[in-house]
Amino acid sequence: MAGTQASAQGAIPNHVPPHLVRNFSFHTTAGATEDPHRAADPIFEGPDIFFSPIGWNGGPGWIVTRVDLLREIYQDPQTYSSNSDQFAPGELYAEADSTGIGEWKLVPIFLDPPDHTKYRVVINPIFSPTRIAQLEPGVRSTCLELVDAVRAAGECEFVEAFARPFPVTIFLRLMGLPLEKTADFVAWEEGLLHATSEEQAIAARLATGEYLKTVMADRRANPTDDLSSLLANAHFDGRPGTDDEVMGLYFLFFLAGLDTVTSALGFIFRELAQQPQLQQQLRDDPSLIPNAIEELLRAYTIVASHRWVTRDVEFHGVQFKRGDLILLGTQTSGRDAHEFPDPQTIDFKRENVRHLAFASGPHRCIGSHLARREIKIALEEWLTRVPPFRVKPGEVTRAVSDGAVWSVTYLPLVWGV
Repeated sequence: MAGTQASAQGAIPNHVPPHLVRNFSFHTTAGATEDPHRAADPIFEGPDIFFSPIGWNGGPGWIVTRVDLLREIYQDPQTYSSNSDQFAPGELYAEADSTGIGEWKLVPIFLDPPDHTKYRVVINPIFSPTRIAQLEPGVRSTCLELVDAVRAAGECEFVEAFARPFPVTIFLRLMGLPLEKTADFVAWEEGLLHATSEEQAIAARLATGEYLKTVMADRRANPTDDLSSLLANAHFDGRPGTDDEVMGLYFLFFLAGLDTVTSALGFIFRELAQQPQLQQQLRDDPSLIPNAIEELLRAYTIVASHRWVTRDVEFHGVQFKRGDLILLGTQTSGRDAHEFPDPQTIDFKRENVRHLAFASGPHRCIGSHLARREIKIALEEWLTRVPPFRVKPGEVTRAVSDGAVWSVTYLPLVWGV
């Protein structure tokens, strides 16, 4: 490795002082499979910046905990880069989650400005508040269909019955992909983000890639008015996008569209099911729903991220070296007491909820307006059409925190009895 850095997994670089080393892992803390956010609360009991040999999926890296420090890193892509390609072999201390899917780099999430910008200027208008507002009738119609399908039964497993099919259906319609392949898409997404074996991950990558290549070829030959066509025929810097660029965009939208809102809905509805007074507060005063969404996203931020250090730098008294990996504690940042008084309490009237659920800086989530709209409609229709719901007695909810997106995987709800 370069300089004084070590190569073995779990080894500690020479420039890391012993008092900043903590064997902390986001996904192996006690209780992580039931409530990963509360299980990770001890992250704030030590230094604001520390080095963990096992921080993310068993791999080593710096962990930054405080909201204000995370914002600094998000807003300085020149020093804290999303693009590992700029480093020579041996320069990186550790590899985080892959920056791509097989041969395709996820565009533009793993690029820095100005390269990142040329893609954002093309796709930003698609997800503007005005364009998203135009989608509302279709989003609400999809929501109503799913709610009506389960409400008479008095119970459902929320993830499978609603949290997954609701945003997936909207995404597939936006992309112009066939709804009858929903089961395949969900299975591939599970293999890409939450594989339990290398074989499952490879199979999902190959199946998804082969399918998306056929979509790209078809939309170039027969363009329509869907997002798949727009991306397949997009121009960047005045030239047509390459196959690799389009596939990188396809994969990014595929992963984001099939997982993130599902995960957010799981945590939000679990909290409302476990805290009946919060649920009743929204039933009594629906005008609180927009504030409630921000408060719940604060408490249950779901997306992990990381950056590579591009130069030796001192950051708030800590020495980072070029090639160091920084694991951004975004998922737990909403519980930072320096930023949010009494962070464990859910307060729908909390002011100035400047959370990092959608990140910050150049890489702020392009789909944030759509995500908020979907969550708002889901809450409105469930609270209007379904009696007070709770977790089914005798059942235990389940969650995962292994990888880029934290999720509720099992949420049995009952109501009306």
